[in-house]
Amino acid sequence: MPEKIKPLTAGWILFSIYVIGIAGLIIPATRPLLQKLIWVNLLVTMIVLFSYHKKWNKEFVFAMLLIGFSGFLIEVLGVQTGRIFGYYRYGSALGFRIWDTPLMMIVNWMVTIYITRQVAEMLAKDPFLVSLLASALMVLLDYFLEFFAIRFQLWQWNQGSVPFHNYVGWFICGMVLQYLFQKAIKFPPNKLSLPVYLIQLGFFMVLYFLFNL
Repeated sequence: MPEKIKPLTAGWILFSIYVIGIAGLIIPATRPLLQKLIWVNLLVTMIVLFSYHKKWNKEFVFAMLLIGFSGFLIEVLGVQTGRIFGYYRYGSALGFRIWDTPLMMIVNWMVTIYITRQVAEMLAKDPFLVSLLASALMVLLDYFLEFFAIRFQLWQWNQGSVPFHNYVGWFICGMVLQYLFQKAIKFPPNKLSLPVYLIQLGFFMVLYFLFNL
């Protein structure tokens, strides 16, 4: 897919969008509107990220769709049984739901698995070690995401707080998908993977600390 702008410029554009998101969520008057646009922001992030992917073929498309739908089914099982992450329920902020699970979780799993794998591959080459590091990066992201999700009604935990069970489930599911993903397909680095990971992590961390001061 042809690049219309340089990756650095695209990274700064995404950064600006997330900064505007932080400001909009802090201000009470604009918070309801920004909450309704959370799923749009996630979709835009995916489109921009994958526009810089270097090796488009049917194997990559199939692998990403498999990752996305596998993640979605994991979420469905998680919501329906409580055995994977603990007992939780989704709100309306992520849009249309099937089996009480937002379809946008397909996008979330594709983006998260993709960027954490690429960041981990900057640090290691062995598939098992990459899977381990990528899963740890997923859990780190989720740790700060949880506060954001609860505060802005993406989902709620039945017991009122995030169970440790959730992070164990994330790590195990992430590691299995990461390992299978690496075995299935290889592709060159995407220059936006690290920026997107850092932007998302920074976004959740800033909101976490601002609302907990």
